[in-house]
Amino acid sequence: MELTTFTFLAFCIITILIYFIIPKKFQWIVLLISSVTFLFWNNLNIGTVLQALIVLISSYVIGNLIEKNYETPKSKLYLIIGIIIIVGQLIYLKYTNLFLVTINHIFNLFKINIQFSMVHRNSLIGISYYSLIMISCLVDIYRGACKSQKNIFKCALFMSYFPILPSGPFIRYDSVGEEIYKGHKFNYDNMCRGLIRVVWGFFKVLVISERIGMIVDTVYGNLATSNFIFVSAAILLFPLQLYTNFSGSIDIIMGISEIIGIKLPENFTLPFFSKTLTEFWRNWHITLGAWLRDYVFYPLQKSDMMQKLNKKCKDKFGKKAGKKISLYLSMLVMWIFIGIWHGGAYTFIIGSGLLQFLIIFLEDILEPISKKINDKLGIKRDVFSYKLYQVIRTYILFAFTMIFFRANSVSNAIEIINSALSLNVHSLKTQISSGNIGIGKADLCVLVGSLITLFIVELIARKGNVRDKLSNQNIVFRWSIIYMLVFGVIIFGCYGAGYDATSFIYRQF
Repeated sequence: MELTTFTFLAFCIITILIYFIIPKKFQWIVLLISSVTFLFWNNLNIGTVLQALIVLISSYVIGNLIEKNYETPKSKLYLIIGIIIIVGQLIYLKYTNLFLVTINHIFNLFKINIQFSMVHRNSLIGISYYSLIMISCLVDIYRGACKSQKNIFKCALFMSYFPILPSGPFIRYDSVGEEIYKGHKFNYDNMCRGLIRVVWGFFKVLVISERIGMIVDTVYGNLATSNFIFVSAAILLFPLQLYTNFSGSIDIIMGISEIIGIKLPENFTLPFFSKTLTEFWRNWHITLGAWLRDYVFYPLQKSDMMQKLNKKCKDKFGKKAGKKISLYLSMLVMWIFIGIWHGGAYTFIIGSGLLQFLIIFLEDILEPISKKINDKLGIKRDVFSYKLYQVIRTYILFAFTMIFFRANSVSNAIEIINSALSLNVHSLKTQISSGNIGIGKADLCVLVGSLITLFIVELIARKGNVRDKLSNQNIVFRWSIIYMLVFGVIIFGCYGAGYDATSFIYRQF
């Protein structure tokens, strides 16, 4: 069941209606039934049921064992067992082929005439999300940040809360867990605000992302005949496609949850206004970054192994340089983890992992040199022109890394880069004359207009919450804007015959 289908809308409407009709103490049961239904909607079999039960039962049983043995050596042992079970299943279901591909490459390198065939694993929607969510729950119980859930059915609801399954955000038990179980009264303001966010999400996905996708798919699918201008344009457009697709789905999810009365953590805060890639990742997929910071980066930094390394590096290279070495090493591990989390392929490990680390690493070590050069040349760093340059530079760097994210393989990514750098005058004339970029003039006008709308809304968002500002306007203006947005989705949205909702980019994670 995809987010941008009428089936999903009908599913949500029915869930919300029943939720507010029945007594408060039973409302969480409605969410549980809806979540289980959503989880197994297109994928119900013995294998997928076992997948969910393994994570649920291990999280429930081990969480209670950790609490029962709190601050004893057994609690740490139980935590390790729980993490191994959940991570082990995730690796088996999502990363077996990555392991097999790696083994095949090694065999080829040493001219060993053995090759393993790829395997198909049938995994549930959102497995990467609910697996990490339950790991964080176990760690928080171990740390004493929250109590274990004594009701296995409530534990199942926290694990499978249906709005977050397609694309997050990551939730924490101490901040969202109890909200899911609490009863909520129907709130008209919540409904209005939630609906506005849902419609805005549909606008971003169906009106903007789908049209950009037509261009990107056309150019990337015809690299042999595409010229450097169109390939470069596709490279620069893909981050916008990814952003409107991902953040749009998050808007739909957040809006639905807000109507119910459950507030989820924000996942984006205007990333394309960032002046460095470090700042960009603080504003992009925020909840994943927070999860990695709290459950991978900090524990690694505080580990005995890293503390020993830190001490050795400080003794050998000095306090400042020594500290940086252990910091960069922990960052490298975290970014490899991010790359692997995005998918079991080297393109993800390179595009959303290693390249991100490399650029952030270079930003940090080159910052003093950059400052000296700017001071020497008399370049002002606190003026609009320099900040604009930084924003554009960051966007271009991110777009470059996303070549690998979008490519089918590493060799395909290199082919895309070569196409962007190759000046083929003949293909340029041919493609301009044919106008074959995936969409017609009318769709191109709609895309330009909708991108301008997105830019204006995000500019307003820099000064405060857009929905708050809209609610303070006169009723005629306010509802005119809302109706324009609704009819914009209805008239210009890509859906119906020929629309493939399964092309939702972040569904695979």
